Amino acid sequence: MRSTDRYVAQFVESFPTPMEPGVLYISAPYSTAGHICPCGCGREVVTKLSPARYRVIFDGEVSLKPSVAATGLPCNSHYFITRGEVDWHGKLDADRAARVQASDRRAVESQRVASPQTPTPQPPRAIWWARLWRGVSGKS
Repeated sequence: MRSTDRYVAQFVESFPTPMEPGVLYISAPYSTAGHICPCGCGREVVTKLSPARYRVIFDGEVSLKPSVAATGLPCNSHYFITRGEVDWHGKLDADRAARVQASDRRAVESQRVASPQTPTPQPPRAIWWARLWRGVSGKS
């Protein structure tokens, strides 16, 4: 398998089997992003999207932040996807990988503590807009 230099975004409900190289699949329903590792090893990389973990930025080009450290894969790749381009960084040694994973666990835990466990139910968007329009227009 060849290495990948660029990614394009594809918004999906679930990831296809097999995934195509060069495509960053983004599943909003499952809050995940998935892609084939750009090194050419052919392995799938799945990232959980959340404020404490990963986020996708799409402005016509796709970015995945922070860097992906594929320490669980034999290739041990470390890279960013920024505006569709793969930005390679040095591989993480075992000690640094363990520190990064511990930092990630602490970030996830602090996010759980900061966020309520059961979100407050919100009215559907259409109802919210109707209420706003009635308030602005003075119609009941």
